[in-house]
Amino acid sequence: AGVLGECAALTYLDLSRNWIGDEGVGRIAAVLDECTGLTHLDLGMTGVGPEGAGRLATLLWECKALAHLNLRNGIVGYDGIGAEGAGRLAPGLRECTALTSLNLSRNWIG
Repeated sequence: AGVLGECAALTYLDLSRNWIGDEGVGRIAAVLDECTGLTHLDLGMTGVGPEGAGRLATLLWECKALAHLNLRNGIVGYDGIGAEGAGRLAPGLRECTALTSLNLSRNWIG
């Protein structure tokens, strides 16, 4: 994850279908704040839960260019971020004024 922090020109990151879970999302969020040009982040089917959604919310405060965010959960038997995670994510989403596309499908939000 440390290498990502050195990629200031990074605009598109797709980690979908990699089981990184909450811990992995936390590590990625900790370094992506340096990627101010990031416009597309795909974390679909990565095992992100409520804790990871909260960690991701802190990143969203810094990524002012982010236009597309995918947190789709397609893992059978796994509830994804759920209502708790959506609540944790919401404050960060409010700060993403460039966001035009958000996919939270299959996360058992409500």
